[in-house]
Amino acid sequence: MKLGNSSKTIFAVLSLIGLLFGIGCSGANYGRFKHSRDVKQAFETYHVYPEHRYYYLHLENNPYAVMALQKGYTIADKQWTEFDPQTDKLEKVVELIKRFPLRYSNAYGSYLTDSPGNQIGYWYSSLLIRNIKVDNETKRVSIHTDTPWLKDEERGFGTGFGFGVGSGGSGVGIQIGH
Repeated sequence: MKLGNSSKTIFAVLSLIGLLFGIGCSGANYGRFKHSRDVKQAFETYHVYPEHRYYYLHLENNPYAVMALQKGYTIADKQWTEFDPQTDKLEKVVELIKRFPLRYSNAYGSYLTDSPGNQIGYWYSSLLIRNIKVDNETKRVSIHTDTPWLKDEERGFGTGFGFGVGSGGSGVGIQIGH
């Protein structure tokens, strides 16, 4: 089948419209992190932001981030645990993040905003942030970060296969590969 010039032009225009529509819709719910020394200092002095819910990422004794999210917003990931900032947990979590940062970064503070730029919370961590998605209708927030708790600290992620034998909590294992 051979298309004429007008058919090619119509096809090109419709393709461009589809592409622009797809791009416009795909970025509509991405929020932003805006680094701030004031936010870092607020966390490091255990300031509690009123009308915010507090969460830490991963384990209480091995946290990777702490976040204060405006009431009404919820976090969509089960790796986050809500806690009362008026207890000693805020100091404990902040101190662990500050004293044991990841190798590639120091702890920093940031403002969290939704896609229109409205401030919805505060962040403190040394993790690299991949993105933040905010559903403005349901007020659900998803934050994608590095996942250092899934890595072998010396080798990172590796390939290979392994096998092991054991029972009752003891045994022998062999890993082949990296």
